[in-house]
Amino acid sequence: MTLFNPEAASYLGPLAQLEEGLRPCEQISLQAAEAALGEVADGVIVTDAAGTVVYTNPLVNEMTGDLVGLLPGQPLSEGLRLCNSRGDAIEPILPASSDLGEVPRTREFNACIERPGEEHVPLEVTVQVMALWDMGVLKNYVLVLRDTSAARRVSTRLMWQSSHDALTRLPNRQFFESELQSQLSLCVDKRQHHVLLYLDVYQFKVINDTLGFVAGDQLLVQLVELIKRCLSSDDLFARVGSDEFAILLRDCTLEEGGRVVARLRDSVQNFSFFWEGNDNRVAVSIGVVGVDHFTPSASQLLASANDACCSAREQGRNRVKLFGDSRKVLEKRRETTWVAEIHAALREDRLMLYRQPVVSLKGDRNVHHYEILVRMRGRDGGVISPGLFLPAAERYGLIEEVDRWVIRRVFDYMAQEQRLGMVGINYAVNISGISLGDETFADFVLQSLSDAGVTPSRVQFEITETSAINNLERALIFIHKLRAAGCSFALDDFGRGVSSLAYLRQLPVDFLKIDGSFVRNMLEDEIDSAMVSTIDHLAKRMGISTIAEYVESPELMEKLSQMGVDYAQGFGISAATGLPELDSYPGMLHHSRGPKP
Repeated sequence: MTLFNPEAASYLGPLAQLEEGLRPCEQISLQAAEAALGEVADGVIVTDAAGTVVYTNPLVNEMTGDLVGLLPGQPLSEGLRLCNSRGDAIEPILPASSDLGEVPRTREFNACIERPGEEHVPLEVTVQVMALWDMGVLKNYVLVLRDTSAARRVSTRLMWQSSHDALTRLPNRQFFESELQSQLSLCVDKRQHHVLLYLDVYQFKVINDTLGFVAGDQLLVQLVELIKRCLSSDDLFARVGSDEFAILLRDCTLEEGGRVVARLRDSVQNFSFFWEGNDNRVAVSIGVVGVDHFTPSASQLLASANDACCSAREQGRNRVKLFGDSRKVLEKRRETTWVAEIHAALREDRLMLYRQPVVSLKGDRNVHHYEILVRMRGRDGGVISPGLFLPAAERYGLIEEVDRWVIRRVFDYMAQEQRLGMVGINYAVNISGISLGDETFADFVLQSLSDAGVTPSRVQFEITETSAINNLERALIFIHKLRAAGCSFALDDFGRGVSSLAYLRQLPVDFLKIDGSFVRNMLEDEIDSAMVSTIDHLAKRMGISTIAEYVESPELMEKLSQMGVDYAQGFGISAATGLPELDSYPGMLHHSRGPKP
């Protein structure tokens, strides 16, 4: 900042004259005022009512680029030239009239100051009127000039940083999604097409782990420059993850996009990353999605492209996958949409318990026990089938939380039955393979039994043969702990796995549930009928009772009874229904079941 030199311009006289006319309580030391104005970060100019300069602080000199600056007695319009952003002069700076009735007390506007041979300096200008308002006398104008160039540079820099990746200097995911959504809103013409590419650097983690993060960063920088050379200036290229990139090929058909992808893949295949004397080959996986006026939101579009990219990565190096040509990708996409819904259902208590009877095929064919089945209540009040959401729960690690919810709710319901004297009803609860492999799950079940006060002999657990075999050690521990407490076990879907017979002798179960794929068609298929007969015969030799699933007709029920199968379950007997309200179901007080084997 240029220091004030009192010898360069003597402009204290006019201020001193003004000071003499003030009352003592209105006066301020000139030295104090001058010191204060010299330290502020804004330029300050004082003029009289006619617009003649009375005082300027040192910063005005810097702003105008004139070492002498505005001198006292000089008209403001001659010494200070302001213009707009286009370079057009702003005139007048001060109000044209000195009539207080027409002059605003404060005026603010944006302007630029002209500096010889330099760019214009952007300013915020404030003009304040100093007047004796009660007497209608205008005394002075005070102009405050604030240099906004630094603030604008900082603001521009911050805006860039919030929308770009610092390493590659590419737009980031937030900016890309915003631009993609804007592009989608313009896709009103059926002939307008774009192509979205989603790229993943194949096994990028290996580079980071073996060569270090500095090498990984340098690889990405070089790869970005390589990819840029394959794109046109109209294409939007962004970094949307640590090793993931997205490209929007504007005004491009899938056929044209295919040529771009081929050129891009060839370039990457021929690229070598040299680091510390080592030659490293790089590969990418590419997902491709067509964009037109039927396309959903930008976030869904990116998710679809990412799914296609994941499918390409599973096939190996430098593979390309078009979204929509892979049933596996579509199924995975549908599953992922259920994850948030399952979380919400658990949080909002929207899971529901149903039950389906398992009846004896001997004597009066009474209900032996009920299998507990889980459903979800949709946001619209409808009932959602477990086949829609349970596969997603298993795939994404939510099934154990569902299992625990079911256990708590079933035991609470059974405890209420016991308090009403309904002790003859038994229930079978399905246990997933993930819960079976959890070493804490058996203790959780035992504690829940104890807390609810449920008689253990009323509880049967169903485990699939696949989950039991895959977690054999944990399955045996779980079965032995719960059988010791008095619970029984059924091996579900028996016969589906190729190793069923080899492992059956190791699993101390009470029931075998014959897989429904054999039962359903056994009246028409002799092989299926023979399989059911063989499984039943084997189970009897081992002292295990059998349950046939998917029994859908009286004829099938009669055939199973003749074979000697012990129990049956299916739509031909009864569909699954919601748990009855206990206070409205007095007939269940004297319910009886068949003898326990």
